[in-house]
Amino acid sequence: MLSRNHLAVNKWTAKVNFLLLVAWLSLSFFGIHGQLDSLGFISIDCGYTKSPNYTDSETGITYVSDEGFTDYSGLIHTVNMSNMEPDLFPQWTRRYQALRFFPNGTRNCYTLRSLTPGGKYLVRAVFGYDNYDMRDGLVTFDLYLGVNYWTTVDILGRRGAAFTFEIIVESPANYLQVCLINTGSGTPFISGLDLRQFQANFYPDSNATQSLVLFGSFGLLAGLELSRYHFGTYYRDDIRYPDDRYDRIWQRYEDDPFLTTVPDIINGTVKNYPNDTYGAPSAVMRSVSTPVNDSEGMSVGRLSYPSIEGMESLAVLYVLYFTEVEILQEDEFREFNILLDDLPLVSAFRPEQMLTTVVAGTMGPSGPTENGVNIHSVYLEPTSNSKPPLISAMEIYWIRPVDGSATDSGDASAMMTIKTKYSVDRFWAGDPCLPVAYAWDGLNCTYNTTSGGLSRIIALYLSSSKLNGEIDPSFGKLTLLQHLDLSHNNLSGSIPNFFGQLPSLVFLDLSSNNLSGRIPTSLLQKSQNGWLTLRIDNNPNCFV
Repeated sequence: MLSRNHLAVNKWTAKVNFLLLVAWLSLSFFGIHGQLDSLGFISIDCGYTKSPNYTDSETGITYVSDEGFTDYSGLIHTVNMSNMEPDLFPQWTRRYQALRFFPNGTRNCYTLRSLTPGGKYLVRAVFGYDNYDMRDGLVTFDLYLGVNYWTTVDILGRRGAAFTFEIIVESPANYLQVCLINTGSGTPFISGLDLRQFQANFYPDSNATQSLVLFGSFGLLAGLELSRYHFGTYYRDDIRYPDDRYDRIWQRYEDDPFLTTVPDIINGTVKNYPNDTYGAPSAVMRSVSTPVNDSEGMSVGRLSYPSIEGMESLAVLYVLYFTEVEILQEDEFREFNILLDDLPLVSAFRPEQMLTTVVAGTMGPSGPTENGVNIHSVYLEPTSNSKPPLISAMEIYWIRPVDGSATDSGDASAMMTIKTKYSVDRFWAGDPCLPVAYAWDGLNCTYNTTSGGLSRIIALYLSSSKLNGEIDPSFGKLTLLQHLDLSHNNLSGSIPNFFGQLPSLVFLDLSSNNLSGRIPTSLLQKSQNGWLTLRIDNNPNCFV
């Protein structure tokens, strides 16, 4: 028989276990809906509602619904897959079965949280269009990453087409926001959104002042084919996770009659240098091409695109991957020159056996043109008596400058907390102050560089906004606030002391609420000295 002490202990243990279970479930939920998973991924299936998540059988990646990621739910459309083109990535077919569209508001955003400020991330947005809106693909809208323009999503009249856009960025804060902007040419929509975490030193050309937009996001084939390739036919299909731990999608390079596959005779793992900054997967590096004619060089990565308004100042970055997968005889060597637009990038280059070497080169913003069309290309030229050149992989990016201005992260976080806590019924999405055309209603911001290029919130007007509960400490984190109007709400509790600590506050209206208790001495003194206009009337339970 158990004693009373044993029974008490067992009950206490059961209660603790229950609380631990609840905590674990809560953490699991927020891990799914608010931050990176164990792979360093966020994988969102927009419009998916059947269950909290599912695991893709091809990749093993777990996808979650977009609940909790977007401020406003938009509307869900179930896609008629018979209207979609049949050559979609097979592992993405499930992802295109629904989409979310946003008929209300100019700017609607997804927020990807729990990131590392200064961390390096790949962001991928996918769009599958089945003519759900009966516009026959005449749909165009803009995509922003935070306050910075990313690309224009133009469906180009393509019913059933799938569009993919990628960008590599350094996160300025502990979150990133992907925003869909209604430009008046159709309703913005989205099928999926991914974030992949890189090591902080990866892709050094992506930094605090510029991001890398994977080529294919502009021009006549916008979003239909992205310029990240593996060569050869060792892998005949696209290569992605788990072969690439960062889930980059490497498409097989186009069939080229002048190229042939180098046999992977060694059949081993291609390694990377300890100070490597690209993390090329072995599967990509082992798939290698070389010219059909041993005495000739090879031309790859030819770009041909018309001049695009706003793109004239953007440079193009080529990232080229090489390794030797053959066993060379004592009297053999492989050596070649790497030329970008016929200009030498590297001379007498020799790839190392089963070891990745990455060569990156920038061209433009101006470059060769033919009949008004921009032309770029890479040429691998063998030196005398050398075996023919080879290449494993290639990526091509636009280099897009990053606008250094944004809302101060402290101010932005405070506003997000206020919006969430009080369920503010306004279309507040994205950065509070920028771009100016999409600034939040009810705010005044500074737009100068006196605070390091960051905009600051100096006025907040929330009169008659149905605010309930106590005054949140987040208001006190708007440290440059000059005017604050919280009148005609249902705020309760005491008036916080932190209002008296805001150095720039000159106007505070708390009238017509249910506040109670003593008015802080610091506020009364500032009001009596003429430094602050203080309105607290119609709060019957407040006193001096």
